[in-house]
Amino acid sequence: MKKSKKKSKKIKKINILLIILLISMFIVIPNLLISIQREIEIPIEEKNPNEIINIRPPQESSVYYEDTTGSARGVYVSGDYAYVADDTSGLAVIDISDPTNPGTPIYENTIGSARGVYVSGDYAYVADTFSGLAVIDISDPTNPGTPVYEDTTGEAHCVYVSGDYAYVADSTSGLGVIDISDPTTPGTPAYADTTKYAYDIYVSGDYAYLADLESGLAIIDISDPTNPGTPVYEDTSGGAIGVYVSGDYAYVADGPSGLAVIQVRKRVAMENPIISNAPSDLTVEAGYTGQSLSWTATDANPDTYTIELNGTGIVVSSTPWANNAPVVYNNPDGFSPGVYAYTITFTDEGGNSISNTVTVTIKSIPEGGIPFGNFFLIFIGFSVICLIFAKKRQIVRESR
Repeated sequence: MKKSKKKSKKIKKINILLIILLISMFIVIPNLLISIQREIEIPIEEKNPNEIINIRPPQESSVYYEDTTGSARGVYVSGDYAYVADDTSGLAVIDISDPTNPGTPIYENTIGSARGVYVSGDYAYVADTFSGLAVIDISDPTNPGTPVYEDTTGEAHCVYVSGDYAYVADSTSGLGVIDISDPTTPGTPAYADTTKYAYDIYVSGDYAYLADLESGLAIIDISDPTNPGTPVYEDTSGGAIGVYVSGDYAYVADGPSGLAVIQVRKRVAMENPIISNAPSDLTVEAGYTGQSLSWTATDANPDTYTIELNGTGIVVSSTPWANNAPVVYNNPDGFSPGVYAYTITFTDEGGNSISNTVTVTIKSIPEGGIPFGNFFLIFIGFSVICLIFAKKRQIVRESR
């Protein structure tokens, strides 16, 4: 009996030891493995066995150089080539078909100092300081052509090409606009002076944005490139030397003040204008005078309206309109009998529009009929004659 009790106690102890051992296997050992993994930087798998967390530092970026003989001031990439404005060495063309191994530069010297470059089509347009704009044929990038020049009155520091025009940041002369519809014969520059020193330029839509040093950002309307508008300024606290426009904002490199972000476009609603008041269709008789039509529209950003007469065309060309202000159109007198449809179209700054059509019917006077206005005059005249006749009869009676 005693032996069986001792044996039972021994079995219990063994069971307890087994339980402790199992607990160690499931708790202690995994934690020990995690600790070892962290020490040797082995990726740890947690929850998702397909997700690997790499805790090693990222590799350093690689930088590849191709030296130029001048001082690289600007670069434009097109296709397999980088075009470098290389200061006193002019234009440098570098093959970058293998970016890890740039080719040997091919040079086309300019008579000034190349500060900026823009490539469009088969030509590179170089801002060449005292020589103005230099245009170089790069249809064969391995053998760039001889520069063709169009001098500017200032120092050309940067150039941006849009359509048939090259827009030059021309230092003390502000903006210079040059017709390049024939790149071999650039046109005479048209200028819009700025108050300081135009150093960089970006063109977007109908506007040129210039970094104008102490004057900050200068914005110029170039909807008519031959007659650029007067600059509008947004001052910055540093000295604006670079500018880039994206979406509604201009990003200005502002010297010691760092980056200046300026909202340059007003975001407009996409809803159409609302015509809150419109005339009813009108019917008049021939010989009418002084008839008019009046509309009122509402919109947060009104722009222009037009009025078109069916069968004739536009009778009122694009004209500014104001929010909730009546637009009155005076119908011309003397129209022949018929039906005339007038359509007004209101447009806002977002290009949203709404139209309304009003019909004016001119009725002919019946054969032998008398227009109401003339009938009224006849009535007044007849009444006057009757009064005169009655007065005479009264005088005659009294004289008897």
